[in-house]
Amino acid sequence: MRINIKSNAPQLQSKIDDLVKKQMPFALSLALNSSIQRVRDETLRHAYNKAFQPRNKSFFKQVHQIRNSAVGHVRKTGMAIASIQQSSLPSPAGTKKKSSTRAAYTDFMVKHVKGGTKTPQGARNIAIPIEKNVTRRKGGAKAGAVNKSLRPKTVMGTDKGFIFESNGKKYLGRRKGRGGKDVQVLYSLRKTANIKRAYDPQRIVKRGMRQFFAPMYKRAWIKALKTAKLR
Repeated sequence: MRINIKSNAPQLQSKIDDLVKKQMPFALSLALNSSIQRVRDETLRHAYNKAFQPRNKSFFKQVHQIRNSAVGHVRKTGMAIASIQQSSLPSPAGTKKKSSTRAAYTDFMVKHVKGGTKTPQGARNIAIPIEKNVTRRKGGAKAGAVNKSLRPKTVMGTDKGFIFESNGKKYLGRRKGRGGKDVQVLYSLRKTANIKRAYDPQRIVKRGMRQFFAPMYKRAWIKALKTAKLR
């Protein structure tokens, strides 16, 4: 995209050219930052809500943290860099944190992003939660993780947890009620589990940037020229 401003007066044209050159880093950085903000909060959030069961609004932002483009880096290198990333990853050079959002638990998302076969680690079976019976943490850095009291190891460490078989399938349950007469099924036990790739943030972000960057770039230039001083 080109920005062309013409004048019949050579001296004024020179000043305008210098102004455009001076404001280019600001406009580019602003356009990129505005674009990734909208991509994350609109395009990416919509796809995330389809792939996962949303636990709370803040958790989505914790696992999709924004690193904004720094104008100073654009001035030095001519490149604007910004990212939407996991909190555990280092910030790319030329970016700055948008806010001090705390780190978040993202282990459960990895297989859904890459797809593949999940196998047990340090156990004989994979415990797949029966969602209606297994509650999860609603907030904090580990929002979405199974509550500690309902984790398989914790349940089996009590006298109420047990494994049983029904119709050729294994389950983990716990006894409830007076005398332990009621049974609550918590997990389905399997040797492996195939997880389809249900969430592709890179592809979604690229699509969102194609949608938002051009209009954001125009707006950024309008702001850049309005706030500039012609000398």
